[in-house]
Amino acid sequence: MREKEYYAVVAMEEAAEVQQALAKALHFGYQDTHPARDSQTNASEILTEFYQLTAMIEKLQDLAVLPQLSEPEITAIKQNKMAKVKHYLNYSQEQGLIEPS
Repeated sequence: MREKEYYAVVAMEEAAEVQQALAKALHFGYQDTHPARDSQTNASEILTEFYQLTAMIEKLQDLAVLPQLSEPEITAIKQNKMAKVKHYLNYSQEQGLIEPS
């Protein structure tokens, strides 16, 4: 395994940990804590795992495995994603599957 592959594996592990942290927050609440780590809420655990994933993605960019994006490109990606999510959220609400906030 090469270094760039190692960082990709660590990024995959971190992505899975983001999923796990989000699931725990939905199961037990964002402000709940794990008995062994009562100083860290599920919400803070989500952010910790997210920024650990971000660090690995940035390392892959530093190694030129992934491209560096400009701020306008990043903003466009985020805006496009939010537009799609909002579209399908509205559809799910219309279908009675999600309660409006």
